[in-house]
Amino acid sequence: MLTFFQQFFLLVCTIGIFIPQPACAQENQQHLINNGGYIIEDGSGLHKYRENDLFVPASIMKIFTSLVALEFLGPEYRFETHFFLDGQGNLYIKGYGDPLLTSEIVLEISMKLSQMGIRQLLSICLDDTAFDLRGETASEENSVKSYDAPNGALAVNFNAVSLLVGEKGKVSSSESQTPFLPLMQEISVGLTPGLHRLNIDMLPSKPGKPSALRYAGELFSAQLQQAGITIRHPWKTQTTPNNLKPIFIHKSQATLEGIIKDCLKYSNNFIANQLFLACGIYTYGLPATWEKSRQAFIDYSTITLGLPIGLLVMMEGAGLSRQNRISPSTFIQILNRFKPFAPLLSLRETIPLKSGTLTGVYCFAGYFPKGDTLIPFAILLNQTENNRNQLLKELQIIAVGPAAQP
Repeated sequence: MLTFFQQFFLLVCTIGIFIPQPACAQENQQHLINNGGYIIEDGSGLHKYRENDLFVPASIMKIFTSLVALEFLGPEYRFETHFFLDGQGNLYIKGYGDPLLTSEIVLEISMKLSQMGIRQLLSICLDDTAFDLRGETASEENSVKSYDAPNGALAVNFNAVSLLVGEKGKVSSSESQTPFLPLMQEISVGLTPGLHRLNIDMLPSKPGKPSALRYAGELFSAQLQQAGITIRHPWKTQTTPNNLKPIFIHKSQATLEGIIKDCLKYSNNFIANQLFLACGIYTYGLPATWEKSRQAFIDYSTITLGLPIGLLVMMEGAGLSRQNRISPSTFIQILNRFKPFAPLLSLRETIPLKSGTLTGVYCFAGYFPKGDTLIPFAILLNQTENNRNQLLKELQIIAVGPAAQP
């Protein structure tokens, strides 16, 4: 026999009166979820499901990486690359993790050195000792794809090589700003005709010449010579002597805020992990290591966000690792702190958000606009069915009403 209150509860849930619609909506979303959770932070505390469970976040983790970088380094921070000249005419290039050393920038630097009166060099010495990554990479797939490119203190063109293989096997650079480099011929072996953008690690390293540094060495050599500077001997790896003072310090043209905007827009894994490693340097000093950065983010989550140990697992900063774990409720705390930087997120229709995608991982995190208010939300699905788009639409209706739909 049902009590009066049990009968009344069944009645109102059946006909949908007396109880506000959003309170019943939670059950209506669960048919879209086999393994996942979500939360809307609208102040009601009603709209959430498995909000404290840990899930693989994929690229939405870039929001957290961006937040910590902005708070540690500051929006106006600029990465640096230092240049030294010894008495024998050796040019030392010491990198500190600038993610934007593109072919165009390397040529601009070369022209600057030429304008300083440098006309001839004995050799180029590349110094990447500001990072000590011990061969560890962020990616677990280690594929030839450019999104799996390795990180480093001195890296050019995001450690990705763009080339064109012709029908008869002729290889050329596919970018007008990038000259043909000898390594392009080697890395093209076995490729079919067409355009290719490859992870530099596809090129086997040689003793004393890691592939990423070879790329930097060949590009700097080519651009310096284009700027009218002759180089007598091939580039080499060598630590900068302590007694040398920089003759030139290149500061990235983009501020950290600008770098992050592009990183989030294009979901650039290489940039995200350069930021991740820079945060480790900020906290624990040179050289950058993966472990220093992991500890720096644990410190931030426990001290700044007040999270208990274990509610966040962060192996790297781009979302490539399937060992990364975070809950929807933890992500809401991140989004609340990220609100001043919400304009850095790209818009999906009217919603500023970041997506995260791996095989079997489909996530969204961002804000539902409601008047002048931003309502944070997080959707983390770790399942075969990619239902995040439908879930996003339904949660938006719950948060701001049907009129918000385009």
